[in-house]
Amino acid sequence: MPVMKIDQRDADAALGGEVHAHSSWMLPAIVLFLAVAIGGGVFWYLTSSSSVVDEIQGNVPAPSASKDTADIRIDGVLFRVPANYTKYRRSRYSGDQDDLQMHALLPNLSPWSPGDAAAFASNAPNARVIHFTLAVDRAPLTYQQKFERGIKPAAQNPEGEPGQFGLTQYKFGPGTGYENTEWFTARLEDGTDLVMRCDASANPDFGSSCMRVTRLPDNVGLTYKFKRAHLAQWKQIDAGIMGLIESFRPK
Repeated sequence: MPVMKIDQRDADAALGGEVHAHSSWMLPAIVLFLAVAIGGGVFWYLTSSSSVVDEIQGNVPAPSASKDTADIRIDGVLFRVPANYTKYRRSRYSGDQDDLQMHALLPNLSPWSPGDAAAFASNAPNARVIHFTLAVDRAPLTYQQKFERGIKPAAQNPEGEPGQFGLTQYKFGPGTGYENTEWFTARLEDGTDLVMRCDASANPDFGSSCMRVTRLPDNVGLTYKFKRAHLAQWKQIDAGIMGLIESFRPK
């Protein structure tokens, strides 16, 4: 007697079941949709305005009047910094940071407050705001060493000459790359040397700014910048910044 073969569909029908047909393209379509969505998100992140990305990353200036502190470590060195000295929100969270950007107002290095908001935002030639940064500094040479070895020998007066406000000034000729800058040095009371550079802004409405880059005894880098209009107070500014940084160290 011949054996009858039963089709699977007939068996399902006999059992009262339903047959569901699944399209073979559905799973690839889902994968493609997810890939496009992820790719679109990455593309938006990379091509959107820098302000949007900076806002997400906490890199947009956002001054605060809060006195709450955060414990920030720069290359393992701890600083306890009040929020009203910080420029960015990302600097108000305890933890490791590559840099810590701050600001204060001359002459007393007072922190940000709503009443001084306009003074902190000013970029006028006589603006009283001073910007300073603590950062990881693992360069083989300090800024002072770079000046001594690579910059000072190119000056028209490598030995320097008496300048304003008790500073020694160096002048540079065309073709040196420093002809539009002013360089000053001074011996500080603790025996260390100060090297300061002043540059004019491309926009004359902003005037000239002076900057000192140095390395603290615990190898943390320090940079501060202020308007040249206040150069006469360079001693007070330097001592004030150093004292302020010292006050951020937990006792």
